[in-house]
Amino acid sequence: MLPNYSVLNPDLERLSEEEVKALQTGRLINQVRHCYENTPFWRTKFDEARIRPDDIRSLTDLPNIPFSTKAELQEDQGENPPFGSYLGVDRSRLVKYFSTSGTTGRPIVRVYSDRDWSYVRSLFQRRPSLVPGDIAVLLGPTDGLLGPTAGVEGWEAMGALVVRAARYSTEEKIHLIHDLKPKMVCATASFLLYLAETAEKSEKPFSKIGGVPLLLSVGEPGAAIPATRERLLRAWSAEVVIDGFGITELFPLGNSCPDCADTHIANDFMIVEAVDPETDTVLQPGQRGEIVYTNIIGETQPLLRYRSRDMGCIAPFGPCPGCGSNATRIVGGIQGRVDDMVWYKGINIFPSAVEAVVRGLDELSNEFEIVLDQDGATQTLTVRAEVLASYPADRHDELKKRLEEKLVKALEGVRAGVELLEEGTLPKTQYKGRRVRDNRTS
Repeated sequence: MLPNYSVLNPDLERLSEEEVKALQTGRLINQVRHCYENTPFWRTKFDEARIRPDDIRSLTDLPNIPFSTKAELQEDQGENPPFGSYLGVDRSRLVKYFSTSGTTGRPIVRVYSDRDWSYVRSLFQRRPSLVPGDIAVLLGPTDGLLGPTAGVEGWEAMGALVVRAARYSTEEKIHLIHDLKPKMVCATASFLLYLAETAEKSEKPFSKIGGVPLLLSVGEPGAAIPATRERLLRAWSAEVVIDGFGITELFPLGNSCPDCADTHIANDFMIVEAVDPETDTVLQPGQRGEIVYTNIIGETQPLLRYRSRDMGCIAPFGPCPGCGSNATRIVGGIQGRVDDMVWYKGINIFPSAVEAVVRGLDELSNEFEIVLDQDGATQTLTVRAEVLASYPADRHDELKKRLEEKLVKALEGVRAGVELLEEGTLPKTQYKGRRVRDNRTS
């Protein structure tokens, strides 16, 4: 079994590089042994790789450990239902149950022992964002979802009144926020923009209540993009936008800080790597790659070198320029999914690059769409964006040209077609945004 670890101490975020290496080395060694001795899944992977626990003595040995993937977990839980053979504790110790959405195959079941769940709550409390007397409103559901449930319990542990508003209609949500004047509101960036836009059109802008001081965006990339963050700040008359991040298979992993958009990952919870998604080569800080996580604290369903399919680059070790924390930082947050990465004419394109351009133009609405099409052997890429109704029609051609020029710069020279639409043409995104429509045949 794994030892019990200290989590609440905020000084854990200020450890020196040598202290972090020593802490992570000790926990990695313990975790590898736990995985080998208590989970058939990892014992098989280690045996197939001809690795014994004693072979892992330092962080330099980490690349010798085989990767784990979502597909492997789905297969393992299918063959060993319901929790998989990578369950590392007796079932009698399980106290929390969650699952992934299942949008990419079989949903993955995530369970927690009381020990592991106490670490989740403690991580939220290590740098509390709320105090007794504050009100937090969660706009999305919690049932079976890891991040929202952890957030609610964490905020309640801080002493805040937490209002779960998922069942309310859009109009009721707006009324609730006006009535309660919360310190914090939490939802996806897409829904936060949608709700603020609806409130404005209903003549109930959140500026009428003095705004909402703190917005927490979760569930999708977006809030780390400067143009989107600025739209959120204006729409909600907010002081701070925090980009929260987690992976159900692992933990609620971290968030940005008020003065820095980088995603902060606790060094005492995770070892973070960036690897080339094609060659599996470990990359140096500052190089963009697929982010890989090794859980060095959790006993329940331990994952070593888990391929997240998220793309980003890791900052060199050092204090965050905003909060001073020495946490591992993913620069500018997650840039996109490997699966969402569009391969077009030899260039990798992320929807976030288009989002940054579209939302950087105040003449355009929050909604946009990327359409990939094919005419014979010729492929086309078109960005469809809505022009605000208040923008003069006789200036649309100039706006279109400006958007085309900005897209060329953002897409590394790729020339995208631009289609300007009337405001309200594209479907409103109330939860996670889906921005790419690929009509290509191959």
